Formats: sequence, structure tokens, C-alpha cells
Amino acid sequence: MEAQALLDRLQDEIEACSACPFIKSFDGESIPEHKLSPHWTWWFKNKFPCKKEMYYILFKYDGKSSVVLITLRPSTEWIFDTADLMLANALKNNCLVKERFELIDNTFIFYEGILITDLVKCRGFAKEAKQIKDLPKACIGFLKEELNIIRESLGEEPKIMIMGKSSYYQRLMLNLIWKYRKELGIQLKDKQEIPSISFHSYRARLPHKYEQYKEYSQEIREALRKLGVLMRN
Repeated sequence: MEAQALLDRLQDEIEACSACPFIKSFDGESIPEHKLSPHWTWWFKNKFPCKKEMYYILFKYDGKSSVVLITLRPSTEWIFDTADLMLANALKNNCLVKERFELIDNTFIFYEGILITDLVKCRGFAKEAKQIKDLPKACIGFLKEELNIIRESLGEEPKIMIMGKSSYYQRLMLNLIWKYRKELGIQLKDKQEIPSISFHSYRARLPHKYEQYKEYSQEIREALRKLGVLMRN
């Protein structure tokens, strides 16, 4: 089975997960970002009038890259904003994703490339993410399966980098990944070997300036250099 098919099946398991008792208290808000229920169906109706229900995926794995970008938790917003688009273009500029812009069944895919996933898998727990000291066992298991899919399909170790909206969140993620490195099968001698990049939400809401974008793109390029990844044409 192809890597993407395995990831899709795993995503279904994540959506059906009820391992943590807090999920019941959030009235359906604990669903993952992927295949988010269509609050934004109205936006698609004019473009795809034949579709009664629409979903979107901003980043889809292409089954070819060993780079894995891990964020802390799924977005709590209904649809991506300018910060996400800045990230998408910075990743594209570094040859990590390419434009797809294609409707497949009832899902519109915007970009495909590296695997972008979450450390904490559901949105309900994300509300407490700032205080998190331990990951739920289910989340550890799901992330391990994602990394194993990369290992088995490509025959190489995943190249992990993390993304956080502030240095605090980046340190938090780094410490959590390092804490569970054995469970995740991560073979590193020092946690500083895992590069981190920013999620420039506060900057993206300012008037877009080319210098800001260049700095962001360079930040990603430096992370790739740390991983030993060459940019693809």
C-alpha cells in the first residue's frame, strides 16, 4: 500500500480516536484539522455547485519526501489565513511543496510535498497545549505510525523539523519530542539536532513586505541545511 493510502487510513483512526476523556467535553471541536467539516462550504458552492459537502487539505503528502514538519497541534481556525499562505509560499520557495490546486472527490487539495503533521492530534487538547508536560499515549502512537510509514515507504529515517509560533512553543515541542524519542524511534544524539522554524502569524498580518518573506524563506533554508537536505529543482 502506498504511503499516502496508509496515512489516509491512519487519519481515519485519528478522527475516530476517543482515548482521552477530555474529548467528550468539547462538543465536536476536538476533530483534527484535516477533513475539517465544511463551515466554508458556501465559499466553494460557486466553484463546485455539484458538491453538497466540501473539505480542504492545505498540505498533502506526496509520498516522496523524507522531511517531516511537526507543529504543536491543529489549527483552531476554520480555514487558513495569511500566515498559512506565507508558510506555503516559503515552503514552495524551498522546493518542499508544490502547487496542486485540484479537487479530488469532495476534497480540494492546495499543496503537496513534505509530510506536515501535529504533535497533539486533536483540537480539544490543544486548548491546554501551553501547559502540556506529557503527551497522550494515543498521540505518541499516531506520530510513531506516521514516522514508520516514512521509514518503510522510503527506506530512510525521517528528517524532522518543528514549527512553533514563538520560541516558547518551539522549546516546548523540542522537549516533548526529545522526551519521547525512544517511543518514536528517533535516533539522535542531541535534541538540538532538530531544527525549528517560526509560524509568523503576527508578521503575516502586517502589510506584506518582501524583506520579511525573504527572512522567513531563509529561516527554512537554514533548517534544511541543518538537516542536510538539498533543495530540489
